[in-house]
Amino acid sequence: MLGAVADREAQGAGTTITDLAGDLGGHANTSRAHVGELVDEGLLERVPVAASGRGRPAHGHRLTDRGRLVLDALRVAQPVATDELVTAMAEHLSTTADAETHARAVGRLWASQLTRDRASDGASPADRVTSLLRTAGFSPQPEASGDVALRTCPVLASARAHPGIVCTMHEEMLRAALDDAGDERVQLRLAPFAREGACLVHLRGA
Repeated sequence: MLGAVADREAQGAGTTITDLAGDLGGHANTSRAHVGELVDEGLLERVPVAASGRGRPAHGHRLTDRGRLVLDALRVAQPVATDELVTAMAEHLSTTADAETHARAVGRLWASQLTRDRASDGASPADRVTSLLRTAGFSPQPEASGDVALRTCPVLASARAHPGIVCTMHEEMLRAALDDAGDERVQLRLAPFAREGACLVHLRGA
């Protein structure tokens, strides 16, 4: 549905419920319910549209900044494991003698898979991290400080349940990718849930 709104938005118009029902099929009430959920989640916002006749003014919908980030992530993300599978893995690792070491090993293996077909292109560490996070299914947003905010997480439930394991895997995945690219001197730290609605990747020496 976010894609359908984006397509209409590219034509310079807000997307109405009638538009969505016509584009996607199904009943207008179904589209209205889905749109309401996306508005509540902050992915869409309501905008007025020019009335074509009598009655109440019509409302259209367009992507918010957060909605645009999520859509971009969905379009370029590779398939990732489901929350349930990652949660099961994290729960198993939590029973081992050295869970953090195992989590970091998994993170490095993950990095090797994500970067297998990527040539070193001379990108900056921040650009490299941002690109890799998009590929992994996050919605990274570079900040003026040089840090990168993660607005969404593809395995959010498992990260909330086991941040010491899941977020450590994410951090080590990024660290390994920088090391492989020759950026060993860059200091990287992932701060889980550093602020409301976002984790932060701190980059220093980049």
